[in-house]
Amino acid sequence: MNASELKAAVEKSNAIFKKIKMKYPDMQGYLVFSSPYGQCRLTDDMVEILNLFPKMIVDFRHKQKGLQLLQKIDDIESENKRKTGYPRSFDTYRIQLSEVVNRMSVKEDTFVEIRFNQTPLDIIFQLQTDWYHGNTLRRQRHLSG
Repeated sequence: MNASELKAAVEKSNAIFKKIKMKYPDMQGYLVFSSPYGQCRLTDDMVEILNLFPKMIVDFRHKQKGLQLLQKIDDIESENKRKTGYPRSFDTYRIQLSEVVNRMSVKEDTFVEIRFNQTPLDIIFQLQTDWYHGNTLRRQRHLSG
């Protein structure tokens, strides 16, 4: 998924999650991107995803460039903390990084999931049952239609 597809997936996921929360008001949770390489909140941007879980990003020159820019920014931040006086600016690298991440794609094995927070198990089981029956009905309609 590229940046625009990712944005569309986030919008659709948020709309579905809103409906779920209306049906199950006692459910406490939030949405995450989940992949075999890690999880991060749906609100994290591509820079955070690249920084925390670089394996979620498709290997391409933009990923390598983004990782190099993150390293340069980190080096300058560390240097600024050690030294006194006028801090070095890394604004140029941040601008370049924001341009690079817009060309990156998230791997196809990345999904949106709910992370529950103090939600009673009976609500979680009910959600699973609703999801299963809803998908079964949709598949039956698709096959018969």
